[in-house]
Amino acid sequence: MVVLSGSNARLLATQLADSLGWEHHSLETRRFPDSEGYIRIPSEVIEAVRKEPVVLVSNTFPDSGIVETLLMLEAINDVRRGNLENLREIGPQQLEDVGPGTLLAIPYFGYSRQDKRFKPGEAISARAIGHLLASRCDGIIVFDLHAPKVLQDLPVPVAFTSAMPELAKHLQETVNPDFILSPDKGAIDRASAVAETINCEFS
Repeated sequence: MVVLSGSNARLLATQLADSLGWEHHSLETRRFPDSEGYIRIPSEVIEAVRKEPVVLVSNTFPDSGIVETLLMLEAINDVRRGNLENLREIGPQQLEDVGPGTLLAIPYFGYSRQDKRFKPGEAISARAIGHLLASRCDGIIVFDLHAPKVLQDLPVPVAFTSAMPELAKHLQETVNPDFILSPDKGAIDRASAVAETINCEFS
């Protein structure tokens, strides 16, 4: 497995790859003078992207993170399909399609709290963004989503995982709180998990 990252989760992606003994490669990300984003898979990384399944680690917050993630997924899919056609005719223009194998790991899912419609006409933003991302990958891993139900009807497998055990350990070692307070109903399961781990009350 190969771990890829852009500009907004590079350190975490590097740490993930190191802990699992996987390769990590950074994609080229920069901005044009008009602030639009630019994404490129460096030539020396193309073979790594094609040789085995990849995990792209990328946040979808702030809004620029959504665009960057989509552009990186688009570039990864083109490379895996063998579509390398370019105007400068650099390198081979077409290679064999290596098939599916693009996973997206989202440490922070932007718009996750916009998971319900409170008034007529509102967009359920978390669902819309989830479907947009799912159209360009083969599976999604999300950390501590506010309300997992909003992504359960996506057309690709979605795995929900949590950093609450690690957070609980950190709190116990540094703060040792007497009480854990959930900010809303959507976070009650996470608050209770932390409270149970460190043996304190929660609400």
